[in-house]
Amino acid sequence: MGLPLVVGTDGSEFSLQAVDWAADEAARRRVPLRIVYASLWERYEGQVPSEEGTEPLEGWEADRILDTALERARARRPGLEVSGEVLPDDAADVLADEGRNASLLVVGSRGRGELAELLLGSVSLAVAARADCPVVVVRGPVP
Repeated sequence: MGLPLVVGTDGSEFSLQAVDWAADEAARRRVPLRIVYASLWERYEGQVPSEEGTEPLEGWEADRILDTALERARARRPGLEVSGEVLPDDAADVLADEGRNASLLVVGSRGRGELAELLLGSVSLAVAARADCPVVVVRGPVP
């Protein structure tokens, strides 16, 4: 089996469309699929304990976003080897780093930012400029 195909998610519909495309492509190539979610909050986990002693909302949200993407990929392509991780850094940095050990990087055309409707997303653009492997930007729904 070759290097994994890596897809970034942020919970947006654009990123979930990228997960769909990535699952199809990983199955076609017969390589594992790795889904990553970058969360700057994770970098500071444990620095400020919550008053209730429970996981802060941001940590729960990061896990939920990743779990949703993992479930979607597994449902779309049963039998595909799918893994995922929440990583503690900026999304563009995480994806560029992940590209060093990937056969292909996949991102959605836009994320959850306020200017999402205007331009190609800043993360997509940064990843395409910095990646060490080919990058696919998924721009719409996958049949």
